[in-house]
Amino acid sequence: MILIIARKELRSLFATPMGWLVLAIFQAIVGTYYSLSFNQYFEIMQSAHWQVQRIGLTQFMAEGVFGVAAVLMLFVVPLVSMKLISEERKNQTMALLMSAPLSMTELILGKLLGILSYLSLLILSMVLMIALLLPWAEIDLPYLLTHAFGLWLLMLASSALGLYISCLTANPILAAFCSLTALTFWLLLDKFFSDDHQALFHDFSLMQHYRQFALGILNSYDILFFVLFAGFFVLLAIRRLHADRLYG
Repeated sequence: MILIIARKELRSLFATPMGWLVLAIFQAIVGTYYSLSFNQYFEIMQSAHWQVQRIGLTQFMAEGVFGVAAVLMLFVVPLVSMKLISEERKNQTMALLMSAPLSMTELILGKLLGILSYLSLLILSMVLMIALLLPWAEIDLPYLLTHAFGLWLLMLASSALGLYISCLTANPILAAFCSLTALTFWLLLDKFFSDDHQALFHDFSLMQHYRQFALGILNSYDILFFVLFAGFFVLLAIRRLHADRLYG
């Protein structure tokens, strides 16, 4: 049942102009940065006379491409997650889902898997962009895959947050705005609380944990943080729908 819901959610994204428009704009911006980073790399390396000044092509390209992608995801995730549940409420089809022979856990996990499948296509396209340089340059695949995995975990956490907020309202526009606000807060939490005495808040920043993957560091602590963060908001979304089913 989870896979059926995920497939339906993925099809609905590509059945609307918004799904294709987001994909096209994302690819255009990322492709532009890809081209600029490629040209800038050789310009910088030509002026770097000392070996210590040189930087690997994979790291340079990934920092440019994945860096802009992380910023774009701040807007992409609220756009694609805003309709997950709020659209069902708005169209008054939520009652049909409540009466269907499926649990709220299956519904939430199916919708989350659907949106993650869509976002995974975006991440996969960036990996392929850089991997296409393999015939002409030495690509550090472990570093590239680690960076991509970190971005995927960031999208998992962001999507779970957007899904929960979508459960709270019947207005998709309001859900998108609240998701954007909440996601910005969680991403930049380390900037708001940068004092050493506020290290607890600093550690809750999504961007702080993503930076480790951007450095090519695969840390189980950072993986666990993203999984627990996503699991927390998934559980909140399930409990929210359970309450709607019981009390209306």
